[in-house]
Amino acid sequence: MQLLNNKMKKFIIPIIASIFLLPSCNKWLDVKPEDKFIEEEVLKTPKGFEESLNGIYLKLGSNDLYGNNLNLKYLDMLAQLYRVTPEHGKDIQQLVAYNYGADETKVILDNIWSNIYVNITNINRFLENLETYGSVLDTESKSIMTAEGHALRAYLYFDLLRMFAPNYVKEPNAATIPYYDKTGYESAPYASSSVIMEKINADLLIAEKLLEQYDPAIKLEKVDQTYGTQELGNKPFLQFRNYHLNYFAVKGLQARVYLYQGKKTDALQAAQTIIANKSKFPWITSSQLTGKSSANRVFSTELLFAFENPKLYSVFENQFSGALEDKQILSAGTNDNFLNAIYDSWVNDFRYGVIWDLTSGKSYRVFTKYKDLTSTEKGKYNYRFTIPGIRLSEVFLIAAECATNTTHSLIYLNELRANRNCDALGSNADITANIMKEYRKEFYGEGQLWYFYKRTNAASILSASNNSQKTISYTQYTFPLPLSETQPR
Repeated sequence: MQLLNNKMKKFIIPIIASIFLLPSCNKWLDVKPEDKFIEEEVLKTPKGFEESLNGIYLKLGSNDLYGNNLNLKYLDMLAQLYRVTPEHGKDIQQLVAYNYGADETKVILDNIWSNIYVNITNINRFLENLETYGSVLDTESKSIMTAEGHALRAYLYFDLLRMFAPNYVKEPNAATIPYYDKTGYESAPYASSSVIMEKINADLLIAEKLLEQYDPAIKLEKVDQTYGTQELGNKPFLQFRNYHLNYFAVKGLQARVYLYQGKKTDALQAAQTIIANKSKFPWITSSQLTGKSSANRVFSTELLFAFENPKLYSVFENQFSGALEDKQILSAGTNDNFLNAIYDSWVNDFRYGVIWDLTSGKSYRVFTKYKDLTSTEKGKYNYRFTIPGIRLSEVFLIAAECATNTTHSLIYLNELRANRNCDALGSNADITANIMKEYRKEFYGEGQLWYFYKRTNAASILSASNNSQKTISYTQYTFPLPLSETQPR
């Protein structure tokens, strides 16, 4: 893990950190009795809990989940952000064609489903262990860990709902996915989206109240910076709060959830809590982007929450590198027409000129958001191996969409645009259209655009494969439940 260099150690992560994080198993519920002795030994000290929680975050940041398949790859493929050819493989071709019944696509969706439920079981086990063995922790530590466990569970269930359940506003009572809040052997019944959403909101409320009281992020001047013992006492696991679901990340997730429910007043209120504290997550500056050897291309200062993947740069080399052949690379096309359509031909937009590189041996720009730094001092930069989870810009876009009048919407949109080196929109701007445009620019390689299209039920999506609109039906926004879940139960 990158943050374990000599200068900054967020956690100590021996192999034992993941000993009792569960592997794949029937219905993701199987808990082997022999694990109990290991748990008791590991959780005799606070460090055992710290390592256990860190192990959960590491698994979420792996290639199987947010470290590649979700944020960087499949969801953005569905959003038609990459040019796809037959050479990319039949599985990818079937996925971007929304052919979820194809055997190759079924494997992709089954792996997503299985990995998320395995990690939900890990989180449930962690919360149960806090109750059973948590007496070794002080009140502050136990409260923060409990809050993060509930917030992590909400995060995963919400993404499951956004993938495997219909549009919430249109079908809130559809029977969708099973909900587990404890480990065991019994399969849970399918719950309606509204019931799942109640559980998500309840988890987030628990997290909010605990973190509001105990999270050091509330008092820190800038959450993304390194803080030592003076600020956080002798608890190094509380450092780097934006790599954990801290108080402001929970508020950001609440804003995201409320908007998906159509509760715009609540979403705006949650967003405004963060906007009132935006100095903790300062906008990226041009000086942080000018040097290619150390450019902060993930805009890490703005991240309310982020994942880490120590294999991130192998992912880049295998998927995005300019050294790959045209038939292999995930790009926006073999010319810049699609990018010019996305970014209005404004190469000075930080999201265009910095993240899309012309100097990689190609005649077209390649995606470099996740390219490793080349600085001889790259080890000192906190933002290596970082994948965004929730960022400040999304909060501003939520506020713009939920604002009660055009004037306020423009204020939020134009603050974002100003901090991306773009001109302000005029009073006659189409707010809805421009929010969509900002989502397309902002979240390349982060997986959020697909969810935006689903939430707004877009009838067509601009495709990088041919720079034209691709029609999509309402039902194609919802993944079918995998056979591993439905047969047998």
